[in-house]
Amino acid sequence: MKTIKYLFIGALLIGSSAAMAQDGTKADVDAMKALVKSKPADYDKQVKNFIKANKKNAENLVAIGRALYEADDTVSAKMFAEQALTATKRNCAPAYILLGDISAKADDGGAAAQNYEQAILVDPKNPDPYRRYATVYSKISPEGAVAKLEDLRQEVPDYPVDALIGHISYNVQRYATAIEAFAKVPLDKMTRWDFIEYGRALQLARKFDESQRVVSAGLAKEPLNATLNRFAMMNCNELKNFPDALKFAEILFNKVDKDSVTLSEIDYQNYGKALDGCEKFEEAIAKYKEAMVLPEVDDVMKADLLKSISDSYKDLKDFPEAINYYKQFLETKAEADATDHAGLAILTAGYARTLEGDEKIDMLKQADEAYASLVTRFADAEEYALWQRGRLNAQIDSDMSQALANPHFTRLAELILAHETIDDTDKTRLFDAYAYLMRYHLKQKDNKQAYEYALKLQELQPEDPDVIKAVEALAKVAK
Repeated sequence: MKTIKYLFIGALLIGSSAAMAQDGTKADVDAMKALVKSKPADYDKQVKNFIKANKKNAENLVAIGRALYEADDTVSAKMFAEQALTATKRNCAPAYILLGDISAKADDGGAAAQNYEQAILVDPKNPDPYRRYATVYSKISPEGAVAKLEDLRQEVPDYPVDALIGHISYNVQRYATAIEAFAKVPLDKMTRWDFIEYGRALQLARKFDESQRVVSAGLAKEPLNATLNRFAMMNCNELKNFPDALKFAEILFNKVDKDSVTLSEIDYQNYGKALDGCEKFEEAIAKYKEAMVLPEVDDVMKADLLKSISDSYKDLKDFPEAINYYKQFLETKAEADATDHAGLAILTAGYARTLEGDEKIDMLKQADEAYASLVTRFADAEEYALWQRGRLNAQIDSDMSQALANPHFTRLAELILAHETIDDTDKTRLFDAYAYLMRYHLKQKDNKQAYEYALKLQELQPEDPDVIKAVEALAKVAK
């Protein structure tokens, strides 16, 4: 376990340049701090002299040990803690706490927990060892950590145990437990970190309404808190409340003290989403492109940004650029799936619908090629691709003179009819296939075959008035 998971980081002890004292007074603490800073050649000898001078002064011994601990001299710090226990006949809670912290720094969670337990036995009303115990023990047993904090509640009923349980649970990614604990804390009693951790836990649980309620309460206390504005922007995007998302984005980017916030690629991405949602597509593209050049952007984020840029260009009806960036998205995404690749075909077909004449036909053919390519990559997408290719080729060959859609719809029907069960999606695709094949055979004056397809349509949609009319009409000519 990492040391940072064990410790609550306290304020650093600030040293002074007081002269070294050997009389066991409080001056020794300041002198020890100065010694730690200067590290003279006889450092080890002087450390031992401090132990001798203070061997009966437990308060000084712990304070000096804490200074050594903060200076990463844990070997010497442990000697002072042990001497403090000797001086008090092993009845010094701060010494046990210091030993626990030393063990935690060495990533020995078991020893740390044992020392904190000893501190609790010596001073059961002191919250510090409970907090530290829960922190180190949360990785071993989150339930055990929470149980220890419940012991603290019994000893000190007015201590904010629920907030502490929320914090401990959040740190070990037990978000449901964290949410349950934080929910017991009145919003007006929450600290900055309570708002942040509670709000984020609710986000991760996809409870964006509740998260926004908590974040808004935090922002009422700190309107320019960068993290809370960031969360508010994210929540509002998820809730499709884009005007408010844009408001929080502008606060985060333009009003928060720049020294207190490091803007990430995710911030730029969410700013872009808010702009997109407000139909400010060109500004959104600019934000996505700003994110693209940030040094921390990896290929996963780059792919997401390229997709967002493509979508914004599509909303601007700039299909050539939308297609250009979508192709870059496919090239960048490490494991683009069938849906991703189908997106290029869909986008290309959408572009075709905006065109006329030969340009439209050319673009429909490109979409058809994209669906053909989809099947070469993902064999299980064949039925979907056949369905789309049949529809596209029916447009390319609108007079059916080349029968371009025939092989696709015929193959599609064969594959679907081989299913053990036919679901609603299958029925929709079959209906399109049969409808085309009925019209094609009617065009070829093969009335009997057209009638057979009309009957198949009626099996799928017996109440459809157009199908009923087709069956009646073809029944006459087929005979």
